[in-house]
Amino acid sequence: MAKAKSLNGKDLMLWIGGKVIALSTSCKISLAANTVDSATKDDGFWDAAEIGNMNWSATNESVDSADKDRTNDYVYDMLFDLFVAGDPLDITVGFPTNASNDGLPEAGWTIPTKGMYQGKAHITALDRDATKGSNASVSVSLTGYGALKKVAATE
Repeated sequence: MAKAKSLNGKDLMLWIGGKVIALSTSCKISLAANTVDSATKDDGFWDAAEIGNMNWSATNESVDSADKDRTNDYVYDMLFDLFVAGDPLDITVGFPTNASNDGLPEAGWTIPTKGMYQGKAHITALDRDATKGSNASVSVSLTGYGALKKVAATE
């Protein structure tokens, strides 16, 4: 059996409503299960936890951009508008269909069509950090609204 191929972190991206976040440096998706105690005297000394519900979240870090006229991706001011609107957003986490080692394609990163995760989420935190001597950054945190679904690759 051949060695498993490693996943390159540069390729995993987060899309909100079909647009990726500009100048992304990291993307993270987290799943968690909350348990409820179902132990009875029949279980003896040990707990007998069961899954009560599940939740998911996603975060993205990026270099801040002063370019407010973006059409293919989001910058801070656009994320701010989505945050204050408070509506659930369509989220996709996966690999762009036009992923390459040559940098950003002319038309921008294309949302995946397979092998991704999709759901709805609220932006629950939005940070802008501008430390002297380094690039300004933007951090966005999203909390899932309902199920996160895996869209299988068909290769």
